[in-house]
Amino acid sequence: MSSETSRTQQVFRQRSPLWLAAVCALIGLFLLLSLARSWADDPQPLFAAWVVFVLAVVWALFVRPAVLLDDQGVTVRNILRDIHVPWAQLSDTESRWNLKVFVGDRGYTAWAISAQVGRPKRPGGATSLAGLPLGRLDRSAGTAARPPTSAPKVTALTVAQSIEMGKDDYEDAVARGALRPTPDAPVRVSWVPLVLAVLLLPAIAVVALTLT
Repeated sequence: MSSETSRTQQVFRQRSPLWLAAVCALIGLFLLLSLARSWADDPQPLFAAWVVFVLAVVWALFVRPAVLLDDQGVTVRNILRDIHVPWAQLSDTESRWNLKVFVGDRGYTAWAISAQVGRPKRPGGATSLAGLPLGRLDRSAGTAARPPTSAPKVTALTVAQSIEMGKDDYEDAVARGALRPTPDAPVRVSWVPLVLAVLLLPAIAVVALTLT
């Protein structure tokens, strides 16, 4: 499990993709260092470009994707796009295969958070955001919920439960007047230029060096 928590934000990723990315990064670093040591005698720019491109793909696939929770709502960070769903717009979650958050009938899949084999599942795979006996956060004081002594494994189900808790916290804070309601806050879906640049630049270098 990898879950980074700050005062106002939680970031959820699963452990296995990060381990895979770390192994790939070590291999890529070793290859780049080997190329650098022999560059004067045997330069291989095309091979170096391929290594950088593969590392960029690994980062985009296994490191960047995450699910973020904060006072404003849920942000699903996928490979090329970020989807921000305000708490007021969030209606349901699903954890059958991957975590999925719903705005009405429209669902957004979080590729970073998958269900785990052998984990108990709720009937039907869907979780309602209403009527669950979940704990509260005191948003007016800006304090986060106390973490459990043994942090649960990050799965689609556990992250869905955290989202439900966040939705409950938001509604409770609005009812107490600690937060202003935002019923018209839009869902924002945006492409991430940084990811496009990180992937396209080494890809262009590979094509250019292949054609020369």
